[in-house]
Amino acid sequence: MPSGITVTRTGRPFSELTFSNTALMREIGEGVLARIRARTKAGVDAQGAAFPSLSPAYILQKQKALGHGRADLMVSGRLLNDMMVFPTAAQVTLTFLSGGSTRATGRTLIQRSRSVGAADKAFWHNVTGAGRAHILRPFFDLNDGDEAFALSRLEIFLAQQAR
Repeated sequence: MPSGITVTRTGRPFSELTFSNTALMREIGEGVLARIRARTKAGVDAQGAAFPSLSPAYILQKQKALGHGRADLMVSGRLLNDMMVFPTAAQVTLTFLSGGSTRATGRTLIQRSRSVGAADKAFWHNVTGAGRAHILRPFFDLNDGDEAFALSRLEIFLAQQAR
């Protein structure tokens, strides 16, 4: 008896399957953003490590303005609130509503925070390092759990298409 593998197709023909759509890409993007927001508010980076502490001077400013000195990237809320999802049928882009600015302005810590665009803040925390010490707090990235979430949503969508 010859050995081999037999593949049998069930369900709709392959040529009729839809592999993605805008609604799926939006769902994946919104889910990933929710995961990024949750871990950032908890003060951990994309890999689950705690953010490095803030400088002593910044901790004092943050405690005075907000009542705490946690390294959670939250002062005005602009950074996390300005994260946006732009889906198409084939992909989803995660980006920021507010772009760059030249420098922080305002009398209070919150006013200065709001005057800086979220894209700049994300660049500083993820790429160049924030503050005088250039401390990295990489929050805007995907981890294995984020990828597993996206893959599971895609697999469910494809299984529904194959029926």
